[in-house]
Amino acid sequence: MNKTINNRGQILSELLIAIAIGAFLATISAQLIAVSLNASKTSEEKSRGASLAQEGMESMRAIVRGNATSSQGWNRIYLPPDGTGNASSSKGINNPWHPEIIGETWQLASSSEIISISEKNYTRKIIIENVCRNDTGGAIAGVSPCNPGTTTDDPTTQKITITVSKNDMPDVILSAYFARYLNESM
Repeated sequence: MNKTINNRGQILSELLIAIAIGAFLATISAQLIAVSLNASKTSEEKSRGASLAQEGMESMRAIVRGNATSSQGWNRIYLPPDGTGNASSSKGINNPWHPEIIGETWQLASSSEIISISEKNYTRKIIIENVCRNDTGGAIAGVSPCNPGTTTDDPTTQKITITVSKNDMPDVILSAYFARYLNESM
């Protein structure tokens, strides 16, 4: 009889240990699933942000390459938004733009824009900056304002930076230099 009680006690101890191990493994599994789902969500949001930045860059290319009378191509980014702006005061970090389709053409509109995708809001802004070149050699030395005596403003090159942001996500930033390649007057 003593042996039966000891066996029952040992079985009960083994059962409690098995339940504890099962609960521990279930907790670890739940945490791994939660981390995996969060990583998948974050990856999807970053991918959307990158797509919005790329779309913004492609719209800028379309604006620059558009050379019809109504679009004025290069002048739209050199003198934003419509080719009649100021080459200095209508650009820079304090003057964000966003692309908009008006009629059948991409055009610039002032300020940043909010884009909603699957009930999530992304903010996209385009910054246009004048480029400075070294006086000796002509390499790009940065953006305006230029340093007199060492760098000069280059009216044939503009730096375009597109930033897409969303709460709880690092900004997606895409930059490129655009050069005037058509013989348009400014």
